[in-house]
Amino acid sequence: MGDLSGRVALVTGGGGAIGGASARALAQAGAEVVIVDLREDAAQARVKEVQALGRKSLALVGDAGDYPTAERLSQSALSTMGRVDILVNVAGGGEPRPMPELTPAEFDHVLTRNLKSAWNWARCLAPQMLRREDQRIVNIASISAKHGGGPPATVSKSAYAAAKAGVLGLTRGLAKELAPRVTVNAVCPGLIETPPTTRITKGPGIEDILKTIPLARVGRPEDVAAAILFFASSDAGWITGECMDVNGGQYID
Repeated sequence: MGDLSGRVALVTGGGGAIGGASARALAQAGAEVVIVDLREDAAQARVKEVQALGRKSLALVGDAGDYPTAERLSQSALSTMGRVDILVNVAGGGEPRPMPELTPAEFDHVLTRNLKSAWNWARCLAPQMLRREDQRIVNIASISAKHGGGPPATVSKSAYAAAKAGVLGLTRGLAKELAPRVTVNAVCPGLIETPPTTRITKGPGIEDILKTIPLARVGRPEDVAAAILFFASSDAGWITGECMDVNGGQYID
């Protein structure tokens, strides 16, 4: 894919499995990478991986869902790196409890983690992106945004499905608002093997789940990172407002 040399990427949730794989893929393509995560140790570990590839990197620690924090950290990124050309919104998290078990505050928290965090960082970084050509925003949604959550694809239910469906709406809206200088696309992963999903991918029901996946395996973080890298590259320069399904064929629309 396109050479990202001279480009600066920022990955929220970069300390996690999908965020980390994305940071490595972007660095391997030539980008300098800013890592944003709640956990300082995880963020610093990713920075070392990026630096080992010969790229400049920076760790920023804070809650992506809190706007004042995102505003402060984005300014730190810009003052240190000079610019951000590629924003990858990975920060988020599932919610396996059904609606009757959630309080209104807990529902709000799901929206904040998954939807508001993406809005926060787009709001903070888009103004400086709009001063240049060929800028990129890539949001992580979910298969749950399309089929409503629940088995066999995921244990997350309606709150998470609603939040990730919001991410798709945000992606499509920003694709129109920020054109032509910024493309905005989304990736909808299916079941990806990460530490939080081990209870599923290594659980007793995995064989039944695999029967629903035509490609006969669960996804890897690198599968999602490959889609992110495509949207970040020049090869996707005439694509905006789109969602790429990365689910092994488990849900096709």
